[in-house]
Amino acid sequence: MNKDAVYIVLDNKVAIDINQNLSIRDVAKVYCDNGKIKNKVEKLKIYRSSDEEDWDYIDSNTIIEKILELDPQLDINVLGATEVLLEIKSKAKDYPILQLLKVIFVSVIMFFGAGIAIITFYEDVNMVESLDKIYYSFTGIKTTKPLIMIIPYSLGLGIGVMTFFSRIISSSKRRKKEPGPMEIELYLYDKDMEDFILNDIKIQNKDNKKHTSGD
Repeated sequence: MNKDAVYIVLDNKVAIDINQNLSIRDVAKVYCDNGKIKNKVEKLKIYRSSDEEDWDYIDSNTIIEKILELDPQLDINVLGATEVLLEIKSKAKDYPILQLLKVIFVSVIMFFGAGIAIITFYEDVNMVESLDKIYYSFTGIKTTKPLIMIIPYSLGLGIGVMTFFSRIISSSKRRKKEPGPMEIELYLYDKDMEDFILNDIKIQNKDNKKHTSGD
């Protein structure tokens, strides 16, 4: 008796709500000539998310085990990715006025940030002179080291850094697990270095084989 073949193509990443039940169709595409089997596999429950924001994953072995529990006679083939990264997060509430204020705030910050960047560039990265010129442009008063510009600028740098690394002060378990920019760069550096070493070893082995065969 020929087994029915089921092909599973997993997604790389899926964003889900807290306390959500996941079926196979939520994390993968299912292909099968038998429509009834395909529907049963797609509706098969495989995971329930936690009650707080977090990161998790489902691997292909878990999915295969669940399908075999449904029907041990199926021929299961997993294509593509072997793991699905799950981003568990609560639904964001829609506040139109707050969103508008955010857009205005970000636009103002970008406008003045771009202006400061241009002025600093033409002043040969002299921030004191740049702030002096900005102060003179708005007030018409020439002064050195205008504290009304320097203090907000200094505070803004600190607030900007804290906002950029918001995962540190976030109450969300999901946000705290997210890597920082430096961690990502170090990870990529290690990965590139390992790939380079591996490729270099392969080349050396090929050269050694050529010399050995030539002798």
